[in-house]
Amino acid sequence: MRSRNESNERIERKARALEQLDPKQEVQLEGTFTNHVADAIHASSPRELQQEIDKATEAYEDALDDALYEVLDKHFAAEASVEASSVA
Repeated sequence: MRSRNESNERIERKARALEQLDPKQEVQLEGTFTNHVADAIHASSPRELQQEIDKATEAYEDALDDALYEVLDKHFAAEASVEASSVA
């Protein structure tokens, strides 16, 4: 199992990369994390609270991954299009 510190560092790196590539996308992702944290606030026990926080962290990291892949796919597709048009 990953340590919380490693997970936080990884998320920070991904968030910084996404912010540089597409700042608007990062703002949209905040809702993913916030919704899960809201669920954690309503937890009935410390264990449930931790589970909800872990879910929030995982959901946010998954959303970051998806957004990064999407931005990079668009970037590489645009690059390929430019290369193809310059060859033609």
